[in-house]
Amino acid sequence: MTSASVPTITSLVDAARAAASAAADYQRGLDRSAIDREYKLNAHDIVTEHDKRSEQIIVDALSAAVPDARILGEESGHQGGDGPVAFIVDPIDGTSNFAAGLPLFCVSIGIEIDGALVGGVINAPILHQEFFSDDTGAYLNGERLGPHTMKPQQDSLVLSSFPGNRDFSDHPDIALDLAGALRSDTSALRSLGTAALELAYVAAGWADAAMLLSIKPWDVAAGFHLVEQAGGSVRAWSGEPGVESDGGMTPLHMRPAYVACAGQDRLPTLDLIAERVHSHRAGASPN
Repeated sequence: MTSASVPTITSLVDAARAAASAAADYQRGLDRSAIDREYKLNAHDIVTEHDKRSEQIIVDALSAAVPDARILGEESGHQGGDGPVAFIVDPIDGTSNFAAGLPLFCVSIGIEIDGALVGGVINAPILHQEFFSDDTGAYLNGERLGPHTMKPQQDSLVLSSFPGNRDFSDHPDIALDLAGALRSDTSALRSLGTAALELAYVAAGWADAAMLLSIKPWDVAAGFHLVEQAGGSVRAWSGEPGVESDGGMTPLHMRPAYVACAGQDRLPTLDLIAERVHSHRAGASPN
């Protein structure tokens, strides 16, 4: 693979799968009974030495496979070359789960060509689940995913941690009001503590929808592509004035709020919640 031509999507996904697998092997071999943690912003945002080591394993593998690729990593930021291919890397999504000994964490790698998502890999090491997507579809351990039929909203299972800390900090009245609507209008609400796995489980049809309203691109890039390639739908909101929820220039995975559904039908209450929070953040009326 050289900068003279763009690698095939298949070869890029293969490179991402190999890199994620190497990091997953490293994570599986760890004793997670006593892991030291560092704090980024606060006790809700932690990192461990293993996040950093896992990211280096991934960066080394991707750089060797696609030397001119750009890499955006959660822990190390932007690095790499200046080619059309970019990898968006979360070495351990669900670090709090990882550090506590829970199995709900994963490696997530999204793949872009010229800013557009073309593939994704989500590897859950302890659960032995490898999700990936390319231009042919979405897969779990080699088996094709989707399409799925959506349940009615009142029967739906939703994966979300809404309302989160930022919601209560920025708009407590709206958060409380909408949290009640979310619980009353759906059948079940669960939070896994990892956005990437939540999206993967929507792609698998194990949940009807996933929603988060404060997120980073490395948490969702791979998952968004998985959901769409499995026949699902994603809407994302920027919270910025003048950027429409579905028609703005900012790519979906670069926006901080989303509702992803397992099928093409939407869950109106979830979209309403995201619309109201978007309007509040953009400075418009939240009503």
